[in-house]
Amino acid sequence: MPTFNQLVRKGREVLVHKSTAPALQKSYNSQKKQ
Repeated sequence: MPTFNQLVRKGREVLVHKSTAPALQKSYNSQKKQ
């Protein structure tokens, strides 16, 4: 499992493929809004 920073660097593609953690997607989306 890649680190959170790696996910942010790679982009949303990784999260879409690994949509098994909706909580992670929520925090990722809020980070992108900042």
